[in-house]
Amino acid sequence: MSQPGVHPTPPHDGRVRAASRGLVVREGELLVSVMVGERHREFWLTPGGGQHFGETKLDNVAREVLEETGYRVRVGDLACGRDYIGATHFPEWDSGFHQSELFFWCTLLHPDPLPPSEVDERQVGVRWVAIGELVGSPFFPQALARWLNQDETSRPLWLGDVN
Repeated sequence: MSQPGVHPTPPHDGRVRAASRGLVVREGELLVSVMVGERHREFWLTPGGGQHFGETKLDNVAREVLEETGYRVRVGDLACGRDYIGATHFPEWDSGFHQSELFFWCTLLHPDPLPPSEVDERQVGVRWVAIGELVGSPFFPQALARWLNQDETSRPLWLGDVN
């Protein structure tokens, strides 16, 4: 049972879930949601999540970043996209989950966050992490960490089915 203001992990119902995520960069650091997984291992994700029916991608990103981090953002250009097909990466426990994600560049509207209003059930905080430190860190997807550290002119728009 979930607590008020905490989003449970979506059910694995065999459908593709549409999601959007924010790439919020400030002075060479990326804003991440700090999560705790199996055996209390910490991992980091960009703030974002499932798109509501009738909601635009841009509104989805702004809402999710605000809910999970407390930061108000202006959503800008599309940065890249990926699929996550659970059966490809973790067939023993995630074979029923498929999410298609778009990542958008975001600009902070105010330097100070509000208290996060609705966090995911595994989220334990937020953190600013230097982009140069993402590769090899507990940041997912690592393909995005490498992408962020590539020369901008060689970054692909689609990352593929990556974790």
